[in-house]
Amino acid sequence: MTSILKKYLPTIMAVAAVISFVGAILILAIPVARADVPYKQVLGVIIAVFMFLLSALIAIYLWLNRDTEPNFFLFDRQRKRNISLDDLTFKFANERLSFLLTTVSQSPEELWREDVLENELKLGYRKVYRPLIAYKMLYDLADKNVDSYWEYLQTSTPETVLSIARALEQAGETEMVKAFVFIMENYRGEPNKIRNFVLGNQKYIRGRIMAYIKRNIELFY
Repeated sequence: MTSILKKYLPTIMAVAAVISFVGAILILAIPVARADVPYKQVLGVIIAVFMFLLSALIAIYLWLNRDTEPNFFLFDRQRKRNISLDDLTFKFANERLSFLLTTVSQSPEELWREDVLENELKLGYRKVYRPLIAYKMLYDLADKNVDSYWEYLQTSTPETVLSIARALEQAGETEMVKAFVFIMENYRGEPNKIRNFVLGNQKYIRGRIMAYIKRNIELFY
């Protein structure tokens, strides 16, 4: 209920401002103009002034609280404004993550070979993008599910595996990190086990991506 109210509150306030403004004009145009005694005119003017002030205050509040600074995950380039966090879908977030990967590496191969998760210059404020890059690297393996991508993981260096583990730990992962490190250290010669592990966690990774974005949304401005 609270999230619904928060979503529609600006619209409700805008409607209230318009009603107050129009109401003030109507009061001045009809009751005040037709008042047969002075006190009715004065009362009508006072009410109209208060309604004008109310509409002005609402308009000022909405103007000052408008979300004008683009958020990496919320900014809709077609509408030229940020969407509501409640309206953020995984599809939209995943598209933004795909774009993010192009800013930190020139190709999927470089992404896995250059260990970009240790390049602090590309990870944003307080390395906020670091866990998302790690999640996205694993998610794309399962999502694309092609041999060339699995080869990146299969032949990744121990340093890259450790970097992914540290990045996931930054997002609060514990059990998944332990399982990921264990399977990479002990089953390099059994690629199907590694593949099944990632595929089995695809839905979980998807949920964790959305939870991390929503939890840290203020850091993506």
